[in-house]
Amino acid sequence: MNSQLFVFALEHARSSDWEHFEELSSRFLASEFPELRTMANPTGDGGRDSELFSPAGFPSVVAQYSVSKDWGQKIRKTIKRLKEEFPTVQVLVYTTNRKIGASGDKIKSESIKQGLSLDIRDLSWFSERIDLDDNKYSAAKAFSQVVAIPLLDGQKIIEQNRPSLTTIESKAALIYLAMQWEDENTDKGLSKIVYEALVLSALRNTNSDRRMVRRAVHEAITGYLTSSAEDEVSTQVDAALRRLTKKKVRHWQAHDEFCLAHEEIVRLQDRLVLTENQETDFIDEVERLVSIELGSDPNFAAKLRDYRNRVVRVLDSFLLKTGEVFAASVAAGEVAVVDRDLLYNTVYSDLSAHPNGSVNLELFPDVALNVIARLCASKNDNVQSHLRKLSDSYTLFSFLRETPDVQKATKKIFGHGKIWLDTTIVLPLLAESFFAEQGNKRYTSAINNLKGAGVELRVTDGVVQELLSHIRVSQTCSTYSLGEWKGRIPYLYKNYIQMGCSPSGFRSAAEIFRGHERPEDDISDYLFANYGIQVESLAEHARAVDNELRYATERLWRKAHDERRGGNDESVSLGGTIDILIRHDVESYLGIVGLRKSEQSSELGYKHWWLTIDSVAWKIRKSLKEELKDKSVSPLMSLDFLLNSLSFGPARTKLARTHEQLLPILLDLDFSAYLPVELLDLADRIRKENEGAQDYVIKRKVRDACDRMRGKYGQLTKTAADIEQSVAGDA
Repeated sequence: MNSQLFVFALEHARSSDWEHFEELSSRFLASEFPELRTMANPTGDGGRDSELFSPAGFPSVVAQYSVSKDWGQKIRKTIKRLKEEFPTVQVLVYTTNRKIGASGDKIKSESIKQGLSLDIRDLSWFSERIDLDDNKYSAAKAFSQVVAIPLLDGQKIIEQNRPSLTTIESKAALIYLAMQWEDENTDKGLSKIVYEALVLSALRNTNSDRRMVRRAVHEAITGYLTSSAEDEVSTQVDAALRRLTKKKVRHWQAHDEFCLAHEEIVRLQDRLVLTENQETDFIDEVERLVSIELGSDPNFAAKLRDYRNRVVRVLDSFLLKTGEVFAASVAAGEVAVVDRDLLYNTVYSDLSAHPNGSVNLELFPDVALNVIARLCASKNDNVQSHLRKLSDSYTLFSFLRETPDVQKATKKIFGHGKIWLDTTIVLPLLAESFFAEQGNKRYTSAINNLKGAGVELRVTDGVVQELLSHIRVSQTCSTYSLGEWKGRIPYLYKNYIQMGCSPSGFRSAAEIFRGHERPEDDISDYLFANYGIQVESLAEHARAVDNELRYATERLWRKAHDERRGGNDESVSLGGTIDILIRHDVESYLGIVGLRKSEQSSELGYKHWWLTIDSVAWKIRKSLKEELKDKSVSPLMSLDFLLNSLSFGPARTKLARTHEQLLPILLDLDFSAYLPVELLDLADRIRKENEGAQDYVIKRKVRDACDRMRGKYGQLTKTAADIEQSVAGDA
């Protein structure tokens, strides 16, 4: 038996399963307490579900089995009744199907003060002991068969997931797409993967006694792929049935009927259990993060489930929408970037669609954004892989709604090439060098995967100059005392402080990037040694474009920089001139356009790109298209689009599935928070309060305090703008 099935059964045991859990607990405790006598009764037993009698006839150790959700209240009531009716009890062994872990420490301390030792044996205790002996294994298997299998045979597990989809068939299709995508090798064709998943989904309730005719399989799939040509979908479904027959599917040719093979039914049950357990763990993590956000609310416990469900629903809907954006842009043959307002709009749409509930309408948007930010930046590989799997499955589903031939649609995506990185991409790489093991290096992961897929990475001399200017401004900021620095905290210095590092150490810490004699060469060497990024000029290629495009591009960039520099900022005076920034941006934009003159391709097939998260660049792209029509060819590539291209384009064969599953998502909406001057005050105060403590302790306390305070600002989708402003002000 798959141990995941046992975990699934424990997590989904209901109050009506108390008798089955009693039998399970008794058999698991039997080897440890052979004299254990069961006295369970759902109507009450003096606080005891079972007891171990002492030789003198008075119980000193009792065991209670419970499937109660509110385990804390259950334990306290039991202890109270035991103290009243059985004062000789010294030990209470509490077995439960719930996950408790360290959360039970407080109630253990309470029980000790009352003269009773509390031994909590939760879900983890059971799952870790399933293979210790035959008795435990057979007990776990029997429990799983009676609790888990009926749930898997029904539709409930599918119905309760993926709230963004409405029909049971579309929900099932998405779940099976996710499972198939996770199982298959990256060198298998996309169309084969997706249609085999859809066929297995359609046949999920079949067996040799309950078969489906071919027409019913077609109708089940075409029912939710309404925008695709029915004949093309049917052709793909028939091809998938032929590939699956005799391996995973049985075909009764006389009546043209199909069903899953028995081995496949068992395999899919195991995979469905694993998927559901991963979903449960993910939702538990969402709940934990929501509880952090609501920690100061005295009534948060009553609201927790509502907030949690809303956050899950918002994230689910947002991932569907981003998948639709990517699929639609590929089908249209152009690069698209996710609108930064899309997440905000999704949050408010959920509040509008589901007005009832206990959430505070003013508070919820910040709670949702903060939790989603923390999920995307999580260091937990299980959280990251779950998010990527959700994102990938929604993208595949969106592709199917756009075109019946997914493989053909994604072939137009470039498979290799040369990409120039904007300062808004490289600056976070430098900032992540301060993270050590304390943070999720999302940009570093993205760049390493691009390099692993064979993409050549470049920067211009202008980017090197902007980086050096930003480092100088950051070093200057680090020398100012509190209250003296006016304006925005430089991005690099901000991240250094958030890691709990001392301001006085920034100047020496920045020497990892460059020295004093040949700083341009130093930072060029640093980028190449750590990320494989080389410096290559685009100036000559920029001069090769026609004058109409050049003049329009320069005019729009100048207008953008004038608007962005409207306010007074100390960092501006420490930087360079607007002309320098404009020259750098125009060189990058037009240089790629000029470099492409020798290429004959659709937009997605070009081999040269400019990678940026600068929203101004995307606005200029739109303006140029409106002004110059067919004369404007966009050189811009979005980071999320590029990473999705690694997952679904020709380059995916170069990426191991384990690496693909950990590709970061939503980097275009980088979630790091804006760091106001108040957080510098906080960091300074904590350092003074802990003067004399070891450095790593001070770093931890500063970092944790910054994390807590940062969550109060509700601006977690604005870091890209933060980087843009920082670069614009410091160049």
